[in-house]
Amino acid sequence: MAFISQSIKNLLAGVSQQPATLRYPEQLEHQENGLSTGPAGLQKRPPTLHVAALDASTIVSGVKPLVHLIERDASERYVVMFNGEGIAVWDLNGNRKTVNYAAGTQAYLASANPREELKAVTVADYTFITNTAVEAAMSEEVVTDVWAAQGALVHVKSGQYGRTYQIIINGAAVSSYITPDGSDPTHTAAIDTNHIASALGSYLNASYEVAQSGEGWLYIRPKTGTPAITSVETKDGFNNQAMFGFLQDTQKFSNLPSTAPNGFTVRVQGETGSSADDYYVKYDASNKVWKETAKPGILKSFDASTMPHVLVREADGAFTFREAEWDGREVGDDDSNPLPSFIGRKITDVLFIRNRLGFLAGENVILSKSGEFFKFWTSTATDVVDTDMIDDAVPDESVTTLHYGVPFNEELLLFSARGQYIGKSDTVFTPKSFRIDRTTRFDCNPHCRPVQAGRRVYFANSRAEYSSLLEYYIVQDVTEVKDAQDVSSHVPSFIPNTVHKILGSTSENLLLSLSTGDESRIYTYKYLFNEATRVQASWSFWEMGDAAILGGGFVGSTLYLLLTRGSGLYLEKMLFTQNTKDNDVEPYRAHMDRKAVTAPLTTYNILTDSTTVDVQGLYGGGSLPASATYQVVHPDGMVSRCAASAMTGGTMQIPGDLTGQRVVVGEVTNFKVVLSEIMIKNEDGKGGVKARNRGKLQVKSVTLHYDKSGYFKVSVAHAGKQTFVYEMTARLLGSTKNVLGALPLDTGSITVPVQGDSQDVTLTIESDWPAPLALIGFDWEGTYTERSTPR
Repeated sequence: MAFISQSIKNLLAGVSQQPATLRYPEQLEHQENGLSTGPAGLQKRPPTLHVAALDASTIVSGVKPLVHLIERDASERYVVMFNGEGIAVWDLNGNRKTVNYAAGTQAYLASANPREELKAVTVADYTFITNTAVEAAMSEEVVTDVWAAQGALVHVKSGQYGRTYQIIINGAAVSSYITPDGSDPTHTAAIDTNHIASALGSYLNASYEVAQSGEGWLYIRPKTGTPAITSVETKDGFNNQAMFGFLQDTQKFSNLPSTAPNGFTVRVQGETGSSADDYYVKYDASNKVWKETAKPGILKSFDASTMPHVLVREADGAFTFREAEWDGREVGDDDSNPLPSFIGRKITDVLFIRNRLGFLAGENVILSKSGEFFKFWTSTATDVVDTDMIDDAVPDESVTTLHYGVPFNEELLLFSARGQYIGKSDTVFTPKSFRIDRTTRFDCNPHCRPVQAGRRVYFANSRAEYSSLLEYYIVQDVTEVKDAQDVSSHVPSFIPNTVHKILGSTSENLLLSLSTGDESRIYTYKYLFNEATRVQASWSFWEMGDAAILGGGFVGSTLYLLLTRGSGLYLEKMLFTQNTKDNDVEPYRAHMDRKAVTAPLTTYNILTDSTTVDVQGLYGGGSLPASATYQVVHPDGMVSRCAASAMTGGTMQIPGDLTGQRVVVGEVTNFKVVLSEIMIKNEDGKGGVKARNRGKLQVKSVTLHYDKSGYFKVSVAHAGKQTFVYEMTARLLGSTKNVLGALPLDTGSITVPVQGDSQDVTLTIESDWPAPLALIGFDWEGTYTERSTPR
């Protein structure tokens, strides 16, 4: 038997569900409502501050809402809730904003599960919302079919001596003119193209008329009672190179006259036998130019009611939900400017990258024209322009549906349920240079958007009952190689399935996971990298008591949460600061949720020597959850506590006359840590630890080190035997900090006797009082008897 002791330098490693022999000494069995911070040790997590009671009628019973955070600029930030029927918007002070709906648009928001079916992305004043259950479609609007009533255009391109110019319409010659042979100088005027055109017009068959004429051309239309023109030919005795007739087509653009009737439209066929290079031009008389246009009669516009809608912040501070004004098809036809691939499919995500708005639909990525977020058509059918829209599919042998797109390292990281893909370009994104490559195969939860934090992207993966959190990263020094690792591998049964939101803060090196399976908890991952080496990977959870967290987000180092408590809807926030107070009234940072400060108290009962605090009124008058307990921190730091079920009319009585004073009120939270089984562990020389568990370890005592802490208790539970509780009150006789009427905070150590087999002892540290608490580490002493010696 040998006397032995060890020192555990910190408790920052969070929870581990590995066998005790495999855990690091700093890892814990249980960590609740704690925050593992490097500078200050394992502290109580920041409390939530009551911001405002919101309109609870915005909650639709049985519907899981989608919560979206808008950060327009430093002064305008909003929380948006999609409840399956409409939209509610509040600023970060809880003031509700007016939301106006354009006629008929609210139906697009209808969803029984908006948390999974609706997705939103904000770009400046516009928030684009897509309903992933709605199939995008084209409207019935078509490009005006000018061809239906368009006449024939005859262009006399050159005059030749001694030629017969003839116009043939619907297979019959309707006009003819023979130019002189040039034997006389006066013949020169007779081969002027205008003269020839005029002569052909004057000899025109009585069934047709010249509706308009111009520089060397005639525009011919049938007279009333004459069948429509279905074909036009010309003959000129000059290998048909001196005069051209057009109804809808031309082989070359150069055959067209320099001017034409306004709106006259033709297809320039280009290379014979190929329709890919066809394009359409229309004459614009006002600007005297031929302009490229779209084929008459083809579908032109998206059905805006099936496309992503926009929530727009107006100048008066109100919001308007309406259909977006998508650009229509202006050039080409279904071959040269085809329908975007999202037509006929459900748009599964909206994203923004490289000054382009993007959609995901099926296996395709569709990016708008650069700088024009509402244009998903090419700008010309004659060339591929770098700024044109991009429509590309992932290369995969199996059927793939993309669910999320995340900008990452100047590339577009795409997620399907079964793999990851990278959309990239060597330079800027252009239709020619953009390509998608398959990069990795990791399962991804299709109902939880991956988030980028620093140089990494984190995404959830659902397993049978629990979820994993994977970290996607670039392999160091090899930018073309990506990989992912499970950062929750040591807590495989920790995060419930149905994770619907990951919130990341690079300021705090913190990731928070929200799960529909357990809405009262926030699963926290505290990480830290030293250069590229991970030095912290701490998992724990925050228990929010009676709350059901609907969603939220970080604004800098402040976490905003939209949540329900009982039947009420509330906005609360959490400030990630250290060694500070949340308001001037509290004597120390009080760790309790729903923290709020009263107005100066007014009601004092001299008979009971107590002052009334209206707790219910402080939270907007809504009923208090019956299971909750509230407490008041007096100006001198003392605490009064009362269960909601014991209150009368939502008020509680606190001892003493505090009229005229303001106090801090909040809901009790419990900080709890359970140490892992104590073992002798030594470094194995490979960066890990090795446990000595071949013998019996009899733990004699444990000494906990703490810093600037108030009350907490340590429970020593012996399996099948009595549990002993030891309290640290910070009231040490003889200490200058031990002053009557004030709550002391102490820095020091507390030694608790254990006297038990390490396998049968459970040590728990708890504190449900609002005083701060920071655990630094602990030492243990015991005796160890080796049963055998390894060889």
